[in-house]
Amino acid sequence: MKSVRKWLLHPIVVAGVLFAVLPFILPRIGSTASLATEIAIYALYALGFNLLLGYTGLVSFGASAFFGAASYAAGIAMIHLFDNMYLSIVFGTVTAAILGLVIGLLILRRRGIYFSLLTLAFTQLFYEIAFKWTDLTGGENGLQGISRSSLTSPLAYHYFVVGVVLCGMYAVWRIAHSPFGRVLQALRDNEQRVRCLGYDTKRYKLGAFIVSATIIGLGGSLLTFLIQSVYADNLSWQHAGDPVMMTILGGIHHFLGPTWGAAIFIVLSDQLSSVTEHWWLFFGAILIAFILLSPEGVSGIWFRLTGRRHWTLTAEDIPPRPRELGSLLDVESVSSAPGDDLVLEVRGLSKRFGSLVVADKVDVRVRANTLHSLIGPNGAGKTTFFNILTGLMPSESGTLTFRGRDITNMPAHKRIDAGLARSFQIVSVFTNLTVFETVRVAAQARSPYRGSLWRNAYRLPGVCEKAWTLLATVGLAERANELCANLAHGEQRLLEIAVALATDPELLLLDEPLAGLGDAERERIGILIRKLSRSHTVLLIEHDIDRVLSLSDQITVLHQGHVIAEGEPSAIANDPKVLEAYLGRHGIRRSEPASARAVTATRPPLLTLAGVDAGYNASRILHSIDLEVRQGEVVALLGRNGVGKTTTLHTIMGLLKPTKGTITFDGKNITSLSPDRVNRHGIAVVPEGRRIFPNLTVTENLALAQRDGGWPLDEIYRLFPKLRSRQDARGENLSGGERQMLAIGRALCAPQKLILLDEPFEGLAPSVVAEVWAAIGQLRETTSILLVEHKVDLVLDLADSAYVMVNGEIVYAGPSHALHADTELQAKLLGVG
Repeated sequence: MKSVRKWLLHPIVVAGVLFAVLPFILPRIGSTASLATEIAIYALYALGFNLLLGYTGLVSFGASAFFGAASYAAGIAMIHLFDNMYLSIVFGTVTAAILGLVIGLLILRRRGIYFSLLTLAFTQLFYEIAFKWTDLTGGENGLQGISRSSLTSPLAYHYFVVGVVLCGMYAVWRIAHSPFGRVLQALRDNEQRVRCLGYDTKRYKLGAFIVSATIIGLGGSLLTFLIQSVYADNLSWQHAGDPVMMTILGGIHHFLGPTWGAAIFIVLSDQLSSVTEHWWLFFGAILIAFILLSPEGVSGIWFRLTGRRHWTLTAEDIPPRPRELGSLLDVESVSSAPGDDLVLEVRGLSKRFGSLVVADKVDVRVRANTLHSLIGPNGAGKTTFFNILTGLMPSESGTLTFRGRDITNMPAHKRIDAGLARSFQIVSVFTNLTVFETVRVAAQARSPYRGSLWRNAYRLPGVCEKAWTLLATVGLAERANELCANLAHGEQRLLEIAVALATDPELLLLDEPLAGLGDAERERIGILIRKLSRSHTVLLIEHDIDRVLSLSDQITVLHQGHVIAEGEPSAIANDPKVLEAYLGRHGIRRSEPASARAVTATRPPLLTLAGVDAGYNASRILHSIDLEVRQGEVVALLGRNGVGKTTTLHTIMGLLKPTKGTITFDGKNITSLSPDRVNRHGIAVVPEGRRIFPNLTVTENLALAQRDGGWPLDEIYRLFPKLRSRQDARGENLSGGERQMLAIGRALCAPQKLILLDEPFEGLAPSVVAEVWAAIGQLRETTSILLVEHKVDLVLDLADSAYVMVNGEIVYAGPSHALHADTELQAKLLGVG
């Protein structure tokens, strides 16, 4: 019964029923049966356009060029070549496909607004040709007298069109669920990540462009024989926005969205134009209302009414989970002793950004089946080194040799195919794909059918099984059907590792894979990485020095773009140059004894959360949260990854609205306030990942946030002297530590009574941690602080009180020194050994 219901609700069946009944419904509202045929044709037109916009993320205004050109090609073929309607339709469709190939090769070299403008330019160029080439196109009068040698009845032609349109829709449906179509949807979310899975993104975009042009051309050819003429109007830039409006009205993120949009567009334009010549005024108002009230159009309204969790362009179901899930941690790796074979050899690698040297004649040799770590202070050039290795950034000089093959000038996707894979320092996943689909797309990259346009992506041999195994390995099998955007940061880190493993790399490049993870997870992933190093070669960037020293076979130390040391962990740990440059010997101590801070307990509450529930979409993350921050107090909010710490900060800032409970700040109820109003009440946030403005300088970042009552720039530079020396540097060229200092400084630029700090020490070298820790110690004298951080000992030594969360609930609330002293409780609640 369930399968029958699923079949009846299949988008192609729904569309077929709609097109079948429209000729009988439309005459009842004063329209004609031919309008039903026009709706079917324009539904195909909009669906072909949405293959670029919704599926691939390309904003094109060139759809009308293919639609109109195919109409002319079909009309000319009927008059001068075939005198056969069916062959003429095929001719028009093929013409559009060829134009898609030629134009795609020219304009897909550009991105963003430049791509969109080029599509619009081609539309107008085609219009001018059609309007002026009178001998071939009929010019202003168009092509007249195109007859249908068969199917002369409007109803007969309608059902012929419906049959063709449904075949076209089915083809798009199959493509959307094919390996090719699944890659398009990943590319829409994160093109760089797709390249780093081994896909040639240029070819996939070109393929999407050609398929889109072909589908649109089929619609244009069908229109020729509906109206039995062709006019240049369809090529005009004034009609370039028609498929855009149809898609927005129906919803760009649902397969049938363009169909509903086409029906609304055609019927409304027909009805309104019969009433007034100024019908566009009313239609424009309707379009504005949809965009403002339901950005996902009619589909969005339906989603809300039916309680759907999120939009999807494909079937929502993921393949069934196997009864028994394997895990790489449960399988003994094929143990191979570290060998003398060179996997990677880097010679004389140099790179600079202006006057900033990030690599200066760097030499690195990585041997087979070793865990080779690359460490160094923030700004040493480690991530830049990875970007050059994987082809995301060119080097200025030097050579890269992988398994005896020169890859210095090899494109990124070919390097991945050759056996490289990487994770990213800043989490890089596919926001609008599910966790399962993200790993499955990565695993698909090794399938011989990865570019298939017709196979079912979920039935590729071994791919889904591999995805499930990897999810079990990193502990995300239970979250397989969740959107990546809804994962906690630590879960996204785990997903990154699964994605990197999915491509079966010979050399695995891991860029801070432990950042943001709790101790238990760090231990688990550390074991996994060590096991992997016996069957893979691993090149690791990580700031957890203790773990690097315990895991690594060989360590290379970078400092200011130079290799300052290389050798076994025992030698690196005692190298004076390394200790001075990286380890920092900073000696962090508590600014005041606990007894001196006990006075904060007598101060009045500044922030109070009482019984707060909150979550994302239908997921409830926070459960009856009670939390209090007093004036002048530093409060630590602790817990394993994914328990709701960042969600709590988002809720305080108004980024998430509580479904229950109240939030009071400085005696005022701020539960329902927007983030800007929360900030103006005196709460500032330093978000996880810093989120500075990369294209602005340090000074510009600070000036943008400056308000009366905030810290002056000189005070911020006094707190962070490094920012003064880097005040003219753009944000994108700062090290991780400098970005963290800038993020804190930016929060201080506005008047604040409370600062929310989310993982301020994440990814920082120990010496930089000491600087930021000392700065936070100074801030406690002027403001209250709510601090989320996974470095438990460091935070408890700084805080006055602490809260611990488990699964969205507060399970501990008390003095920080008490939790600091109770190691058994720490181990139980936080997984700290």
